[in-house]
Amino acid sequence: MHIGIDSRDAFAPRPRGVGKSLRALLGALAAAAPAWRFTAYTDRNGNAPVAAGVHVAHVTLRGDRLNAWERVRLPFAAWRDGVDLLHCPGQTAPPIAPCPIVLTVHDLIPLRIGDGLSAEDIGRFRRSLAGAVKKAARIIAVSEYTKRDLLTEFRLPEDRIDVVPWGVEMPLDRSHDVGRFEALAAAHGVRQPFFVAFGGEAPRKNVPRLIETVRELARVLTGDVQLLLIGVPDSARRRFAELADGLSVSKQVVALGYLSDRDVATLLAFAEALVYPSLYEGFGLPVLEAMAVGTPVITSNTTSLPEVAGDAAVLVDPTSVGAIADAMRQCYLNAAVKTELGLRGRRRAATFTWDRAARSTVAAYRRALGAA
Repeated sequence: MHIGIDSRDAFAPRPRGVGKSLRALLGALAAAAPAWRFTAYTDRNGNAPVAAGVHVAHVTLRGDRLNAWERVRLPFAAWRDGVDLLHCPGQTAPPIAPCPIVLTVHDLIPLRIGDGLSAEDIGRFRRSLAGAVKKAARIIAVSEYTKRDLLTEFRLPEDRIDVVPWGVEMPLDRSHDVGRFEALAAAHGVRQPFFVAFGGEAPRKNVPRLIETVRELARVLTGDVQLLLIGVPDSARRRFAELADGLSVSKQVVALGYLSDRDVATLLAFAEALVYPSLYEGFGLPVLEAMAVGTPVITSNTTSLPEVAGDAAVLVDPTSVGAIADAMRQCYLNAAVKTELGLRGRRRAATFTWDRAARSTVAAYRRALGAA
């Protein structure tokens, strides 16, 4: 059996959630089905760690316009290579393909909350996703919540959707890299104690409310606690800095840009907690990444996040500054709470393996091929 996979996100120069998860999945698929062939198609020249059993095919198209690579070049390459099934893991798919398609859907955020997109962009997203969903022989949803969203938005048979959660890499060495942390702290002006959050520009990431929470926390704590915002794009730095300055917490808020996975894991390991009060997520990989290194997690009681966190995190109303601040205060002041959350988190994260995700993905492939 020959499986083709649209792997553009995995070869992004700075892969984020979808790209990172696809890299890990590619590494596990060959082990899950060793008798099968896997070809990762990409139009990008970057390098991605890919397992020995996965062939990488760099397929280019000069002057790509109107998404011609996905619409024409990808299905042509799949036909040329004799692919039996094409996996499209980025929520889009070609309108015509020479074989059955398995589509992965991560979230329906533009359709559910808009998240700062224009009406035109939302309409474009809806049309693209509707076409891909219609074309797919099977659909993989990364959470039960995303599956429910799909059933709400589109008229789909429920049994055509497989729920396959992402995995997370568990660190082999549980000792924290003090030297690396000290170097990061010196380079970025980080001092303990601190909390970690992710500072994306999208409204759902809730950064303005997080900055308000720092002011609220300063009113009830005598210590000088920092909030590290990781992954802040250049376009949002000034706005976040002005907000922090206006609330008189500019010394407590540290905005960092893109960091390597290793640097993120190091900062998480030395943090009081990860604070992840997102307004909407289809999965929520940072929750598992923090749990994997034994860091307490404070996250939202909405969308997919309770499903991922289970009983191993403090769940809060993401619209309540007081609730977020109170959870942060508990983690900061109560060592027993931190210890218990760390232990629960490790156990929870250990159940989300890429081996399980790969085996479940292969099972979805088999169902798609059987239905073809």
